[in-house]
Amino acid sequence: MSSVLIALFFLIHLIVVYLIYRVLRLRLSDDQKGVLTFICLISVFLPLIGELFSVVALLLARRYASSQTLLDYDDYVQFNVINLEGVQQQAAESMEMIPIAEAMEMDAAKRKQSIVHLTTTTLTDAGKYIQVGLDHSDSETVHYAATVRNTLFDRYEAAVRQKEDQLDPFHVETYYQFIAACETFLESGLLDDGGKKRLNLRLAGGLEQMSVLYSADPEYLQTSGRLALREGDVPRAVWHFSSFIEQYPTLPDGYLTLIEYHFTQGDWSEIRPILHQLRAHVPEEKIPEEKRFILERLEGGAQ
Repeated sequence: MSSVLIALFFLIHLIVVYLIYRVLRLRLSDDQKGVLTFICLISVFLPLIGELFSVVALLLARRYASSQTLLDYDDYVQFNVINLEGVQQQAAESMEMIPIAEAMEMDAAKRKQSIVHLTTTTLTDAGKYIQVGLDHSDSETVHYAATVRNTLFDRYEAAVRQKEDQLDPFHVETYYQFIAACETFLESGLLDDGGKKRLNLRLAGGLEQMSVLYSADPEYLQTSGRLALREGDVPRAVWHFSSFIEQYPTLPDGYLTLIEYHFTQGDWSEIRPILHQLRAHVPEEKIPEEKRFILERLEGGAQ
């Protein structure tokens, strides 16, 4: 008799659990349906105890558990910035992310920060950006721009003078360093025409010394060619670049410099054979990545 009552109890309990499951699942979200299914399965095999255990586990889960990591991951994969305002404010305060022309329209502190920041960067043609400050209507901004210009000028001049004093005919690296210092100064935008001419003369003097022992050095040939172009001596420049190609046919520098020169002159007939030479002798991986796309476009235009 007792076994029949127990079986009847289990049967009635199963029916009740099933009915409750069917009613509740229609009102729950998908993740809550999983919790309900778990509770019902436990309850079917452990009547009363299963319900009690499930309720206690659910209460503890709600009290101590956290889905914050999952929520953060959800935000991440949906590209939702959690603290957008903070990120925007941080970006607004970063002078590295603001064009100097725009910074000049901001308050005095931002203008000062933007100009002073130029002393810690390696921007080519920094003089152009400093000039924006020099042309500003605010006298303090002009003062800071002038101070930064003088600081950079003195720094570049000191670097050239130091490398010039350290030139050693038996150490070719000293010439490389001198060339780098000169060209950095020339590209800074801080020199007027007279200053460029004087610095080119100093560079020519260093190259003349270098030619005694290193006339076939690739850096010597490239720098001599660039200097000749700046001085308007095109035949001498082309001779140096062509010598580079002849001496180092598997290096891309000579080809690229000649191509760049002829491109600025619009001389497509001269570009075509140089491109063919480049493709025939220089492995693709030796060509700088940023140049490859340009060469592909030129090859199309030089057909």
